[in-house]
Amino acid sequence: MKTNLLLLLLFFMAFAPIVSFAQEEKPKLQYTVGGGASIDGNNLLWGLNLNNEINYKLGRRTSLNAAILFYQSLGNLENRGVSPGQKSIDQSSGIFITPTLKYDILQRDSGFILAFAAGPSLQLGGNTIEMNNFSGPENAPFISASKFQRIGLFLELEGEWKTKNPNIRNAIGISAYGADYYFPWYLNATYKVRFQAGK
Repeated sequence: MKTNLLLLLLFFMAFAPIVSFAQEEKPKLQYTVGGGASIDGNNLLWGLNLNNEINYKLGRRTSLNAAILFYQSLGNLENRGVSPGQKSIDQSSGIFITPTLKYDILQRDSGFILAFAAGPSLQLGGNTIEMNNFSGPENAPFISASKFQRIGLFLELEGEWKTKNPNIRNAIGISAYGADYYFPWYLNATYKVRFQAGK
């Protein structure tokens, strides 16, 4: 799987310059900050995400993005507890370092843009999950702790629109991350504010 991700990254890096020359538009630099809700689908946890992103416009429809997303779980999708009246200790967190190639699928005269982005993502993080030991004495629960340093696939669908300030745009992104043959592992809904950073 790591070989396939490497080939995908090399394809993006080789294909991006060809697309940019064909579209004949000067590059533009944008900075994006955002936040929203996340779901750890494998462990059935929900939480929040914070996103920082640099967007380098290659042409009229394509751009390269470099993003860092932080996720922290805050609760359980199921009402799981250690014992009656006690809160669950399940938690997960991670930092996702993600370069993507973004393509504008739809561009309206009103300024609305619908875009799709894809690329590899490095996750640094881990989780702590309480599990039942059905084979042990009295079915005593135990804690499973894992740390991650893994490369996965990141996909995002984003809608972007104008604001009254021409140098600021708003966006909402729905993204998914998968690794270790499990997709989507994380789902994110993120509200973003995008600033014109230069040319």
